[in-house]
Amino acid sequence: MCGISGIISKKAIESIDLIKAMNDLINHRGPDGEGFYYNENFNFGHRRLSIIDLSILGKQPMIYRENVITYNGEIYNYLELKEELLTLGYDFTSTTDTEVILAAYDFWGVECVHKFNGMWAFAIYDKKNDSIFMSRDRFGVKPFYYTVFKDLFYFGSEIKQFKAVPGFKFKMNFDRTYDFLNYGVRNHTAETLVSDVFQLKGGHNLIYNLKTFKYIVVEWYNPILSSKNIKLNFESTSEVVNKLFFDSVSLQLRSDVKIGACLSGGIDSSAIVCTVNELLKSKNLAEMQETVSAIFDDSEFSEEKYIDIVTDHTNTISHKVIPSFANLFPELEKVIWHQDEPFTSTSIFAQWEVFKEASKHNLTVMLDGQGADEYLSGYDNYYGILLADYFKGARFYRFFEEIKCIYNNYGLSKMIGFISWFFNVILYNFPLVPEKLRLFLKHKFSHNKRSWLKLRPNKIIRDIYRTANKSMFDMNIAQLRLITIPTLLQFEDRNSMAFSIESRVPFLDYRLVEYCIQLPNEYKINKSVTKYIFRDAMKFVLPLKIINRKDKVGFTTPQEKWIKGNHEFLREEISKSCDVLNTIIDKDLYLDWFDEAIKNDFNFKYNFWNLICLARWVKVFEVEMVSI
Repeated sequence: MCGISGIISKKAIESIDLIKAMNDLINHRGPDGEGFYYNENFNFGHRRLSIIDLSILGKQPMIYRENVITYNGEIYNYLELKEELLTLGYDFTSTTDTEVILAAYDFWGVECVHKFNGMWAFAIYDKKNDSIFMSRDRFGVKPFYYTVFKDLFYFGSEIKQFKAVPGFKFKMNFDRTYDFLNYGVRNHTAETLVSDVFQLKGGHNLIYNLKTFKYIVVEWYNPILSSKNIKLNFESTSEVVNKLFFDSVSLQLRSDVKIGACLSGGIDSSAIVCTVNELLKSKNLAEMQETVSAIFDDSEFSEEKYIDIVTDHTNTISHKVIPSFANLFPELEKVIWHQDEPFTSTSIFAQWEVFKEASKHNLTVMLDGQGADEYLSGYDNYYGILLADYFKGARFYRFFEEIKCIYNNYGLSKMIGFISWFFNVILYNFPLVPEKLRLFLKHKFSHNKRSWLKLRPNKIIRDIYRTANKSMFDMNIAQLRLITIPTLLQFEDRNSMAFSIESRVPFLDYRLVEYCIQLPNEYKINKSVTKYIFRDAMKFVLPLKIINRKDKVGFTTPQEKWIKGNHEFLREEISKSCDVLNTIIDKDLYLDWFDEAIKNDFNFKYNFWNLICLARWVKVFEVEMVSI
């Protein structure tokens, strides 16, 4: 796990100072060393966090048969690929996965990425073709950003690296800011909140021709096209899910440094910890696992009792941290600097605290549970989509059975909430329903007043949700590629790398995703039980109290209680934020809304925090808000 930098110029690059300055801004990503490769028309930079082959042989940029790479990530199946490449006549001087990537590219060319099981963002100089091949892994676990400024092409692991470019100003992208403030969504396009800075989306390649100094971006991976029809039998399907998950975790345990796990107490992180425990026992390995967890004094949000069940079950060394409101604002600007963009929830601060604690115990690699909720339908909004699927398909027995089970398991209040989502999904699916009517019906009872936002609306999010709400499968795909996972992975990468930790996500092994995402609805939610097939697959691995959990807290903080309990302090913060964002926010209307929310005890979700975080981001990165 590392950080990368790059500059490509039509003219000869005269100074090496710029690539060094870009590299210095991400030294937290690679405290174990740095390296550079200088060419007349391009420079590569690299920061190294040593994970596999800690020797000097792993130094980057690395040269192999005249090709040069700067690379961030891990190819988990590098040993298997190495064996295959050895039979094809390739030899190796190191035990790194980096050298395997270069050999794979030499043999398979740009198609080599289809051979990789892992996470990556890299740039390879191809001397023969006089081009630079840049690639990002299937789901975008590892970051890759680029911009063109004054005819130079720059790329890096983090947006902040472009602050080193002379004359380059951070200017607010108002369309994406609208999406962030209005919907709490980011990373759904290649654009960022900084104008003219783009991300190479997950599953895409960028090929830069050094003869013409032009580039193309090509999608190389699409989970819809990669998924294959399978013959369904619940018992055998459960066995396949179990096997795929165990193999994913096993591959991601490959490391030459200490590995730990983030444990929230939910089924996903618990499954990782328990699976690691089974794998260690099967290999007669004596070392004990270490986990890090965030807990809270408020029992409504703390999952400590479930964390303890898992750590007792696995005899794990458990480290716990208690994120607090008192520590939030003193750390906020530091977190924002590392995140590069504003974030939608104080849960990102809780995750920050978890990785900070992990670094204290020298846990250089951490396994985490991102991904399962998106393709196994683990979020509450999936109940509404499930009901809509059954209703549209005239499967009325299933429809009413699910409603009955929701009522029995969750009570009347949640049942009404899920049914309201069902009606919202139905409204999305009828093209004759005007969008204004759907939004009016949706927001009539939500207390979300958006008249304070002066930005021009755009249709991107609306169109994404209209497509996503067609079916559970469509929502799985949308959350995996657009709505949820890209942003969660950005949070994960920045928070972990802030403390020089590599975070790995076993649930996003592409084989597991492709297999599970195509399964029928009743394998995902059955009698109101989410992630039904995965629970069955883990029935002999997880403690029963974890398997049978029906409540989903999620990785969250008491954010709403923090806001309400500190509303005078936060009102002042909001007032200051409105002053910073005065060209896009109507301060009087916004403060009136906040006062109304506090007075009437509204159940608000994210807007107040988003505004504060956006204003701090503008301050930290000196973002220009050009007149709109």
